[in-house]
Amino acid sequence: MKLVLTVLVGMVLMGCTLPQPALNVKDSDSAIIGEKPEGYPRTLIKRLPDLPGFCIEVTENWREHPYQGETIWLKEKTIKSLNCPGKTSPGTSPDFRIKRPNN
Repeated sequence: MKLVLTVLVGMVLMGCTLPQPALNVKDSDSAIIGEKPEGYPRTLIKRLPDLPGFCIEVTENWREHPYQGETIWLKEKTIKSLNCPGKTSPGTSPDFRIKRPNN
């Protein structure tokens, strides 16, 4: 009986020492557990200060990933270059948002 109990305790201890799967995220704003955040996708156009007349268009959205029986939403960013729309006068904000309909 002692042998069986010793083997059982040994197996339990070995099971507890095995590495547990974990989700490591560098940016805490790039992953959310549970419900998808509202207001996405969203697009932001940023002027490039070193290249007048050129901008980048950044589109942010969330993609669903199943993980250990839960839903995790990971933020995705798509960046593309474009010519800046319109002209900016001094004192105006260099960034502006474009509102697009959800697909």
